[in-house]
Amino acid sequence: MGVWDVSVFGNDDAADFGYEFDDGATVAEIASVIEEALDAVLSSTVEIEESAGAIGLVAAALVVAWEEPEMLEDDEDYAPQPWPRSADPLPEHLVAKAATVLDRMKKEEGNELAQLWSESGQSADFVAQIERWRSRLS
Repeated sequence: MGVWDVSVFGNDDAADFGYEFDDGATVAEIASVIEEALDAVLSSTVEIEESAGAIGLVAAALVVAWEEPEMLEDDEDYAPQPWPRSADPLPEHLVAKAATVLDRMKKEEGNELAQLWSESGQSADFVAQIERWRSRLS
């Protein structure tokens, strides 16, 4: 994995995921891409693979940033721009899915990405980055 920092957007998988939105202009198109990424984490029963986890985190962050685009200021080089792509709201069920993904990704057990950050000695920083996004969701 190409990684440059512990931020949600600080890796190659996250940066590549941004290209998924290049042709998405409607809320339905964007919501579909986000939901697929969230579901990849939520449907994992054995272990969340590092790539799926990284992309799931970005999808969850983009749900948060739909209502609070200023959250992307530190990540604007890697986050899809412009964001949000529409003034219309995302489907409400994506907020609940995003919160669940963020909660799940903080845990090491069955989570390859969190395990890699733990092995690097940066687990606390990784969890703090996830909590930054999670704290915006009720």
